[in-house]
Amino acid sequence: MVTEEIIEPVASRAREPAEAAGGERVGLTLGLLSTLAFFVSIDARMVAPLLPAIAASLHTSVGAAGLIVTAYSLPYGLFQIAYGPLADRFGKVAVVRSAVLLFGAGTLGCGFARDLPSLMVLRIVTGAFAASVFPMALAYIGDVVPMSRRQQTIGNLVTATSVATALSPAIGGVIAALLSWRDLFIACGVLTLPPALLLYRVRSHAPRLDRATAAAHSLRALLGPFGAVLRTENALIIDALVFVEGALTAGITYLGAFLHDEYGLDYARIGLLLGLYGVGTMATARLIGQAARRWSSPRLVLGGGLLLAVSYLLLLGPHRQPLFAVAMLVMGVGFVLCHSTLQTRVTEAVPSLRGTAVALFAFSLFLGSGAGTAILSVLLTAFGYEALLLVCGLGLALFAAAGAVAMRRVVQLQAAR
Repeated sequence: MVTEEIIEPVASRAREPAEAAGGERVGLTLGLLSTLAFFVSIDARMVAPLLPAIAASLHTSVGAAGLIVTAYSLPYGLFQIAYGPLADRFGKVAVVRSAVLLFGAGTLGCGFARDLPSLMVLRIVTGAFAASVFPMALAYIGDVVPMSRRQQTIGNLVTATSVATALSPAIGGVIAALLSWRDLFIACGVLTLPPALLLYRVRSHAPRLDRATAAAHSLRALLGPFGAVLRTENALIIDALVFVEGALTAGITYLGAFLHDEYGLDYARIGLLLGLYGVGTMATARLIGQAARRWSSPRLVLGGGLLLAVSYLLLLGPHRQPLFAVAMLVMGVGFVLCHSTLQTRVTEAVPSLRGTAVALFAFSLFLGSGAGTAILSVLLTAFGYEALLLVCGLGLALFAAAGAVAMRRVVQLQAAR
């Protein structure tokens, strides 16, 4: 096997000496960003097992309490597109450190909310500011890490969020049983503040923009950066791929209910089984750099997509917990192979507007996930779990094949620059 054939842009090559000279500072910044990504991921996923406790505490129903999930996720998805132009104008680190301070304050406030409306408002605030962390960390990696080592670095970032994905169900359940849901929000808010404050010790440079790029950032052309990204063929292909990926992998939303209804399991065991998805993503994220050196981007998308397809199709078999556990692990592996490849490639889609490109990528993912969740809900109601699993499995198999072809075109376009 050979590594991917790609010609680094001049700007990327020029950054390598700077990174070597300031590698310690870059390492500190990446560590802080990964820590913040961990806490944001915990915050995003810890609510589901806490809903009964929150509902009882606020004297409302579980269904009404579930609106705080929507209150968080919608601004989280929508605000992805807001941070890109800000980062391209003022710098990635500057945007993250300001937004995360407000995120920490909002999360801390959730622990003191006395009614459902105030909790929902605070979750809207935290979702909006949490949206800055991962896409800006991804764009920062694109700025400071050469392409030859970028996928491994992104894998390290994904590891932080994967650990959070794996731990969140267990943490939420234990906290709800032994302490209070309020304590979890307070702890998450307090622990977020130190790394956010430490980011102020890192110098943040606003990018030097050429005349054409600067014009795209003027107030008269607020949407200019997005138009510039969408007119770039390789960025458009990647955004289309991640939209479809998000839609087809949204089936995981209903696997907890599948375990409850079809397997008859209690919520503790459901949380443990679903947590294996995070274990799979975490383990693969540690190895993705080696995989990227051996296999090309098209092969990683093909292999990852096929593993995702297999994981859903496995669930059509006998309802045995060991088989479900294997499917969750395979799903985690497949997702990292496919998604981290798309993440890495989008960092080179439009180097002069990297923050905007990454933000639009994240927005496409959440838009696809939201659309997929809604469509799969209708499918589940009409035809049951088997139809949902079959559509996701076959759809992901087609996505794998088409995605490999599309990724070849992306590699060609980026290498030709």
